[in-house]
Amino acid sequence: MNSGLKAILFDFDGVIVNSEPLHFHAFHEVLAEEGFELNEQEYYRELIGFDDRGAFKHIFEKHDRPLDPKTFLRIMTRKSEAMMDLIHGRKYDALPGVEEFVRGLWRNYPLAICSGALREEIEAMLEGIRLRDCFKVIVAAEDVSIGKPDPQGYLLTTKQLGEQVKMPLTPADCLIVEDAPTVIRSVRAAGFKVLGVATSYPLEKLTDAHYAVDSLRPEVVLKAIPELKV
Repeated sequence: MNSGLKAILFDFDGVIVNSEPLHFHAFHEVLAEEGFELNEQEYYRELIGFDDRGAFKHIFEKHDRPLDPKTFLRIMTRKSEAMMDLIHGRKYDALPGVEEFVRGLWRNYPLAICSGALREEIEAMLEGIRLRDCFKVIVAAEDVSIGKPDPQGYLLTTKQLGEQVKMPLTPADCLIVEDAPTVIRSVRAAGFKVLGVATSYPLEKLTDAHYAVDSLRPEVVLKAIPELKV
């Protein structure tokens, strides 16, 4: 990484917080009501990297079931309600090293979040782990027309963060922290630098990232990227 790094953009689920189990339980509950059986292996193998819209469309297409607008709206609403129930029950924590890592970076770089989760979910969990103040910009599922793994969200995040800090930013100026291999490939192709973190997938699945680590503990990341200012 050259010294021109100007900003750091984080995924949220599976990177900042251990929220993937919450999403699995919420999807499992809602899909069961629709007659689908989603197991944990299937969720981690096929759905991570999608936003809620993409995940539901994938499941319905996989089972050759039509997904009409009325059903789509109902299951999206139910998923959000189930997820917020779990969040309010405080069924999550920051992942190991995240609080120290984010606080360290916050002193040296503008930070942003780009997530396939809903804004309400992101805001609630960030408040719960006391890191909301560290992120100048949050781009959530409802802010983009095409969800991950498409890079649209990260490109929008880059634009909004540049406007916020009054400094034009390009993908080459930014480091993305991601856990999903499909998203890593997509954003690297768009010109971003990428740090892959092996929270949802093993390190050997993150070979498309410029750097890969098994956690965001600062000492671990600094071994991979010594020039990073933490």
